[in-house]
Amino acid sequence: MDQPVTPAGHAVSTVRAASIGAREVLGVAIAGQAATADVRALLLGTRIDTRNLRDFVEPEDLVLSGIGAGYVFRYGVLVLFGASPEVERELVARLEGHVIEPIATPEIETAWIEIRPGGEEAVSADGHIRLREATPERLLLTATVLARSVVLGRDETRIAEAFDRIEPLVHDLRVDGRAGLPIRQVMRHIGDVLATQHLVVGRAQIGEKPDLLWDHPELDRLYARLEAEFELGDRSRAIERKLEVIGDAADVLLDLVQDKRSLRLELAVILLIAFEVLLNFYEFWRH
Repeated sequence: MDQPVTPAGHAVSTVRAASIGAREVLGVAIAGQAATADVRALLLGTRIDTRNLRDFVEPEDLVLSGIGAGYVFRYGVLVLFGASPEVERELVARLEGHVIEPIATPEIETAWIEIRPGGEEAVSADGHIRLREATPERLLLTATVLARSVVLGRDETRIAEAFDRIEPLVHDLRVDGRAGLPIRQVMRHIGDVLATQHLVVGRAQIGEKPDLLWDHPELDRLYARLEAEFELGDRSRAIERKLEVIGDAADVLLDLVQDKRSLRLELAVILLIAFEVLLNFYEFWRH
């Protein structure tokens, strides 16, 4: 049986399609250059359902031709090596029905990869990645780092938006000693903050080493260089600290809402007691 071909004429590997269970990452091989290639990581949505993806296979089953491959990560990212614009559009379109909460304009992280047989593997500040060979393991490791980096970028944006929503409330507390917004609006802000926490915490496991390194410890040094250049550790820790601040702020606001509601309830009880006293005086006066 002939292999499927992309619109640009690139043969796609179909060694073993994944249809049972949702895999963390799947791959597709495309014809690529022998020595250099552009790398693009596209954050398409909150999640990608990797079940029943046609032509996508387990990464270890990929049969590569040069630096040409695509990797789909369950946490919403497609990473492409050496894909033409036509192939990129075709693969993105193929994933459309599998993307959960798609992003109107995908977040993008780019790099450039070069194969230097026998040379030292390195990563430069401008995103220039040099590898000894284009093995499936090295491409998958590189794809994992770029996928995590683009997810971090989106999370950083979400957290900045959460801080922007909280800032007016914090300002009111500092200046006036109380939150000036109505309870319902404060609760809406708290809901937005908690939603941000849920989305960020439930994303890729940025702080953990990829499972690939358990089977290929010789790639530890390459991963350390990639991680350092894309600042995965520093950015992840900064996000964790900001999440703690956001969580503390949400707790304070929730306590204020509860106190305000308790105060209203106490005032209502006092008014009811006062009304009952006045009613008793009135009945006493009538008789």
